[in-house]
Amino acid sequence: MNDKKAKAILLIEKIRLIESEIFQLSAKYGVKSVEELDKKIKKGTLTEKIVGDDVFTLDYLLEEKEKIEQELAKLHIKKSEVWKNLQHLLELPKLSFRI
Repeated sequence: MNDKKAKAILLIEKIRLIESEIFQLSAKYGVKSVEELDKKIKKGTLTEKIVGDDVFTLDYLLEEKEKIEQELAKLHIKKSEVWKNLQHLLELPKLSFRI
């Protein structure tokens, strides 16, 4: 396996984990961004005590996701085709559920 391929696989795995954590935090508070979370705190819908460090964690994860997407772009991997590329990089057979 060459270095470029290994780096791509590692980045794809990192972004998968980060997106999973972002999804969990977003679902927990019913938001899609740090800004929405801040608005809920300002409105009083949520309190800083309830949210705790999650606002900082979400902000960090979103920044890391953006950095990884930029690295993937340098490797000519489109955001929309990450999973297709992972299948190709790992040399997995194309699965079909059609009979």
